[in-house]
Parts: sequence; structure tokens; C-alpha cells
Amino acid sequence: MKIKGWEKLSGITYKGYCIVNPIHNAHETKYEATILNLNLPQKPKWELSVLTPQHKFIVGENTADGIFFISMWDDNKFSATRKMNKQTMKSISNFRQTFEEMVDEILKIQLTSAPRSSSLNSGISNYVNNSGTTIPYGQLIQSIKNLNTIN
Repeated sequence: MKIKGWEKLSGITYKGYCIVNPIHNAHETKYEATILNLNLPQKPKWELSVLTPQHKFIVGENTADGIFFISMWDDNKFSATRKMNKQTMKSISNFRQTFEEMVDEILKIQLTSAPRSSSLNSGISNYVNNSGTTIPYGQLIQSIKNLNTIN
């Protein structure tokens, strides 16, 4: 089952994550694209993969229903997956909505998996955020020293 217009996905951007270089294998059973994070100067890459119902890993599972398997993962192997039927896959806007949901899902996983900041950083940021005043550099250094002696 061929995906018509796969190349039209190039340039779709959501929250700074842009689909580029959409390609497919010779049998048109696996479609891939790179997703660039335009928010960072080094532009780290995510990957996007769509397996058609005729792909060798899917044959026998849901081929009669025309189910496509969509996977997206980042460089830390955080991932999101979806299944879409043939009718839904026919629409670029439906695919775009699915892409956006998957980006949000990976971003949520990244956020909840981020290491917690140390108490030193928390103390400084709480003081700065809650005081609402400008702190002279010398006072900031003294506050850091005080926080280090407390911990």
C-alpha cells in the first residue's frame, strides 16, 4: 500500500520540530523522515518511521484493516507510536495532527524524565524569582556561599 504525497510532508513544523528528507524503501512499505529541532543551534535529529500494512514486520497482524504503524523517537530513545487506518492516512492534515500529538508526547516524556536540579540551584532561583528585586553581584555570591554552608 503506497502513501501518496509522502514528500509533501517536508517542511511541516510544530513547536520548532520540522520534518525533512522524507524517503521510502524500494517496495514502498517503509517510509521515513528526519525531524530537526530548530530550537537549538546544533539542530538535533529525531526520526519518524511509518510501516505500511504490507511491511514484513506487520504482515498478518492488521493487513486486512489497512493499519499503518507510526513511530517517532529522539536521540535519547524516548518514543511515541500510533496506529492509523488507511482512510485516516489519506489526509495530510490528519497525519499532521498525529505528528503534533507525537511531538507533544515525546516532549512530555523528556520533561518528566529530566534530572532534578540541586538544592543550591533551587535556592538561588527561588530567591531571585520570589524577591522581585535586582541583586548586586556581590550579594549573589554571598547568597551562594550561604546556601553552600546550609547544605
